[in-house]
Amino acid sequence: MSTPTSDLRWAKGALGGLICLALTGCGTGFGAGASAPRQAVVTQSAVVVTGPEGYCVDETATRDDGATAFVLLGNCAAISNSRRADQPSVPAVLTAAISAPSDSGSIADSLPDLDAFFRTDQGRTLLSRTEEAATVSVLDTRTEGAMFLLHASDISAGPVEGVQDDYWRAYLDLGPRIATLSVLALEDRDVSEAESLATLRAFAGAVQSANFGQGDLAPVVAPVAPVTPAAPPPPRGGLFEIGLFRRIFE
Repeated sequence: MSTPTSDLRWAKGALGGLICLALTGCGTGFGAGASAPRQAVVTQSAVVVTGPEGYCVDETATRDDGATAFVLLGNCAAISNSRRADQPSVPAVLTAAISAPSDSGSIADSLPDLDAFFRTDQGRTLLSRTEEAATVSVLDTRTEGAMFLLHASDISAGPVEGVQDDYWRAYLDLGPRIATLSVLALEDRDVSEAESLATLRAFAGAVQSANFGQGDLAPVVAPVAPVTPAAPPPPRGGLFEIGLFRRIFE
């Protein structure tokens, strides 16, 4: 059975060839192509993944096996090959990995431990495209409501081409599932940290709004002022025993 990380690894191979399409159209020029979907409905729970205005789903890079899913969103105009389609204000690729449902731990219950975990060798290894802790630097973390935000940089020479080393990522609960949402800015564009973070918040808000009130999916708590502990406590043993990170990464 696939998992969010296996889906992410599969997507890394696809991203190299899709970044150009999803963002810029590869210089082929826009015609009057078919419209691109604004959202994807994935997993047996009918989780809806959608992004901010101007971002559409690249169905060729979307994977859904019923238990877990991976969705990639990019420039609507480029994906649909139409000048009339919307384009995002921030040139980036958005990805969403949806975990299998489980009652073994949640992001909301683990918020006090996440900053410390991702700064460990184990945490940075899991974030690395090449599974090497030395390639990853955790630049910032924030807790906003029941959502955990991570700003990291990965200098590894992985198969993902055309995007900047640093990225913003959000971890949040969707009922019994965990959603991992990422914003990958185009490397040759001037995208500020503030723009990437704002795009991530808009992405998380769009997913929240799309899933509010649907079956067992719980809404994401609205963002509050960021809180970054100056001296985070060591992770509690129970966090790993309940398998939270196995759900996200394995």
